[in-house]
Amino acid sequence: MNLFHVVAWLIQAYIYLIMLPMALLSWFRIQPGTAMGRVQIFLIRATEPVLRPVRRIIRPMGGLDISFLVVILVAQFILVPLLER
Repeated sequence: MNLFHVVAWLIQAYIYLIMLPMALLSWFRIQPGTAMGRVQIFLIRATEPVLRPVRRIIRPMGGLDISFLVVILVAQFILVPLLER
């Protein structure tokens, strides 16, 4: 396993274990202070450094935030060449 595969694996792990759960939880109202509320706060803190720059460029449209989609698509465009090596 070379460095490219390790980087690709880390990016995929971040997407599947952090980004997607955060996207799913953002659809629901979660009470602060509950166990799920603490999970949501952790996921927000883990995703904001990646999503904030994208949100500066692409503002939410009509209440729909597509920054998750943009980050995941860009990550996939990076992953495919890395995994083909």
